[in-house]
Amino acid sequence: MNTLLWRTLGKALSILSHALIGFGLMAGISSPPYAQTATQAPDSYILTVERCVKYVASAQWVYRDYQWSFSITPTPCARKTPPEGTPFLWDELSRDYSNSRYWKNTHGMRHQLICHLAIARDKPQWNLEPWRPDVGYSKTLEAGCNHVIPLPEQAP
Repeated sequence: MNTLLWRTLGKALSILSHALIGFGLMAGISSPPYAQTATQAPDSYILTVERCVKYVASAQWVYRDYQWSFSITPTPCARKTPPEGTPFLWDELSRDYSNSRYWKNTHGMRHQLICHLAIARDKPQWNLEPWRPDVGYSKTLEAGCNHVIPLPEQAP
């Protein structure tokens, strides 16, 4: 009789352990893949940006209004570039054209490029002017990509 009791108890424990394991697996499937915190949200995420094979169809330096201007004809893919893809477009421009003697004011030209993507992406050409002052992106955007007044300098 003692043996029968142990066999029955062993079988019950086996069934119980399988049930608990099954429940644990099911509970694990519905739990989030990250540790839960008070906010229950990850602090970072992966962003995938599609790249264009080529961003610049053509580009040339033109002399207009007594100043040099870098006239860019973007590819159709470049015109669809989201803000996250701007570094790829800028990399192609700076890699292929920054060796020109007219290339100056890199930061200001970069702000003009980002501005063109924001408000003038459908223009036939994008004209970046190195002679325009670098006033930061927000001021460049406020001026329709064509800021002419430099920021006031701090007195020493």
